[in-house]
Amino acid sequence: MALLDDVADLLTTGGITTTIYRGNLVETPSDAIGLQETGGISPVRAMSTGPGKAVFERPTFQIIRRSTSYDTARTEMTTILSLLDGLSQRTINSTRYAWIEATQSPFSLGRDDSDRAMLALNFSAVRTTQ
Repeated sequence: MALLDDVADLLTTGGITTTIYRGNLVETPSDAIGLQETGGISPVRAMSTGPGKAVFERPTFQIIRRSTSYDTARTEMTTILSLLDGLSQRTINSTRYAWIEATQSPFSLGRDDSDRAMLALNFSAVRTTQ
């Protein structure tokens, strides 16, 4: 889960104090952030590389913010968007990220079974493999 660890580190060093869960979003607490990997795009290869020797990987991930207050969730997702969208040339936990970008603005997932607001935001990243 290196990608999710790296994203969590970016969020916490950027001032996000809400509890962050990697890989799943547990039922409690009501105010929480969930990080999930979402498939990714094909890797980038150079002319001289062979199978399994990509120069860049292009993972994708989703951030879900849950809160009893829609306004609280929306405000924090706007902060997360400004922290991550357009981030370039950053090494996080010894992994070099060339680029991170949002694939759209924060959007509502509606309310969960406990009537808490759920908002999501999707990102794509480019990271070196060496």
